Amino acid sequence: MSDLDRLVLVILHASDLEASLKVYRDVFEVPLKPGENKPVADPWMGGHHAELSWREGAYLHFALFPARPPERPVSTGAQVGFIVRDVEALHSKAVASGIRLVHPPRAEPWGSTARYYDPDANIINITSR
Repeated sequence: MSDLDRLVLVILHASDLEASLKVYRDVFEVPLKPGENKPVADPWMGGHHAELSWREGAYLHFALFPARPPERPVSTGAQVGFIVRDVEALHSKAVASGIRLVHPPRAEPWGSTARYYDPDANIINITSR
């Protein structure tokens, strides 16, 4: 039996935080807020960033930090997924915003799912059940 309970934290390091905020907050409607601006001396948690914590049910914290190589390199190739009310409507908004498409909405065993690239080539999954 493992001592591991479950995932509680996802952090992406963005090459351009404002561009990433436009994708996550403005297009995909993730209600990211400015994070606590801890001392910049902490290479993992410090400085300007945006975050959201889901506190109802299973806790999960999601944050975007500006990359600061070499100690905090740009995140690429990660995948994050969100359950949304209407995948078709959000897909239309994403396409109209010029976000790079991985694939349009399609039927998956867990619901209608579409995938997109964020500015750093991380993949954003959206699913409606």
